[in-house]
Amino acid sequence: MVINFGNPDRVIDLEQKPLQFYLFGTRAEVQAAINQLHSLRFSDRIRWSIPVPVPGSDWQYFSLMQRERSTQ
Repeated sequence: MVINFGNPDRVIDLEQKPLQFYLFGTRAEVQAAINQLHSLRFSDRIRWSIPVPVPGSDWQYFSLMQRERSTQ
């Protein structure tokens, strides 16, 4: 898929690259966001990585989810 807004210098190639979503916050905030995204049917809980501590931080965690682009 190619998105072009009429300017050939601004062509965006969307070929087969998965989208990556990151959540940052306390462990509880990250888990709450995962639960909320699940309830909104955005993503299944199991698709997210286990919250991992951010190096150099004593409170911040992150979680990652990859998802293929929609064909719509």
